[in-house]
Amino acid sequence: MQWRHLDWLLLPVCTLALAACKQLPAIPLTTPKPLEVNLNMRLDVYQYNGDEPLDKEATKSASEATERMRNRMAEVQTLKNNHLVGEDHRGLLQVREVPAGDWGPQMKKAVAAENEDRVLLMRQKAKESNRALHEIEGEQWRLRTQQANTGEWIEVPGAAPGSFQWQRVGAATNPAATTTTSDTPPKPTP
Repeated sequence: MQWRHLDWLLLPVCTLALAACKQLPAIPLTTPKPLEVNLNMRLDVYQYNGDEPLDKEATKSASEATERMRNRMAEVQTLKNNHLVGEDHRGLLQVREVPAGDWGPQMKKAVAAENEDRVLLMRQKAKESNRALHEIEGEQWRLRTQQANTGEWIEVPGAAPGSFQWQRVGAATNPAATTTTSDTPPKPTP
């Protein structure tokens, strides 16, 4: 009986001795090629000007804005013909000169209403087409400058990247035209 217990004890010892004689495979700690990491990322950037209406009920429908712009078209064209406003690089009207008297505040009010409707329509178009607002503004700017009548003020790209200068349609590049990169319009040149 004692030998029997010894057999059970001898078996694990022999197994361990045989396992110790066998060499385990080498595990490389370095790689012949650098590790490759494939990281895909999506970054969405949204433009927010802070001038969006806070009250959703105050948002006007596109059809109403289009109708108001159509009703205001003659007044806007008169302002353009008198060289008081021009089309800027964002597709909006910009006051170039404020007339004296009661017509000045009335003109500012009409330009503000026109720009409000234009921004509303551009935002809606950007949302519907899932594009950035600045792309729609650029399209509107190109469209409005192409449709401008002779003598109207428009903003054209300036000499430096990101700069713009005012120019009258049909006139050669005016060296006296002021280059601007801000929202403050320069005074028109006579």
